[in-house]
Amino acid sequence: MLTNKLNLPRSIVAAVTNDGYSRGKSDISVTQLISPPFQRKLRETVEPQEDVADRIWSLLGQSVHTVLERAYPEGTTDAVVETRLFTTVEGWSVSGQMDVLEAGTLMDFKVTSVWSRKGKPEWEQQLNLLAALCRRQMAETGDVRFNVNRIQIIAIFRDWVQSKTLAGDDYPESQVAVIPVPLWTEEEQDAFLVERVRLHQAARPEPCTDEERWKTNDVWALMKEGRKSAVKLFTSEMEANAAADAAGSGHSVVHRRGEYKRCANYCSVSHGCPVWQSVPF
Repeated sequence: MLTNKLNLPRSIVAAVTNDGYSRGKSDISVTQLISPPFQRKLRETVEPQEDVADRIWSLLGQSVHTVLERAYPEGTTDAVVETRLFTTVEGWSVSGQMDVLEAGTLMDFKVTSVWSRKGKPEWEQQLNLLAALCRRQMAETGDVRFNVNRIQIIAIFRDWVQSKTLAGDDYPESQVAVIPVPLWTEEEQDAFLVERVRLHQAARPEPCTDEERWKTNDVWALMKEGRKSAVKLFTSEMEANAAADAAGSGHSVVHRRGEYKRCANYCSVSHGCPVWQSVPF
């Protein structure tokens, strides 16, 4: 069910609703493979709930297709662009769509946050699974255009601020950055591909792990009377209490529990998840 709590214009609602994505005639896509099996299983019985506003960044991410159409006009033969590949694993048809494969470099475009400038584990997993599909395609067809010897993310930072480039740290110098991604061995790619398919084939998948739920760590905040923000955050209660004692009167320690960020903000079936609904926050 798609809601529109902010009463956004009809044009935005229509653009979000008319999503032409399809995994083709496959049992599962690469994107689904790297997602939690428990979450995917829930979707079979729980109707997803999303708001139009929550889909805006995804909508803008789809604008990359226009960029690729301009960069690689119809008739381009020296690159493989926006092509969906298929393979069979453990009896399932697995598909994955690449953005661009050119001169041995597999590229995936992401509209993302500056906070992700060092990459994400799921990006590494996604690109290596796509590389495995490319390798299998080349073995089947002999088409050397599908040879992959390097993988990378082309990141477009939606929240980039030019003034922050003066800070002198590792803040991106531009709104766009190329993020190299480790290319696994063929054995590692194939083993991960089989592992993920088997996990998703389970009749009763295990509940999502803390890592899959994007759990943040518990912290202890050193607070000062009359101040709203923490003086300092600690990962150890003992260290926090010692700091409070050293700071003297007017200081206290507040325990801030870790959060399950995916469950709270990025899972469309969390409202029907028995695990999430049992979490007391």
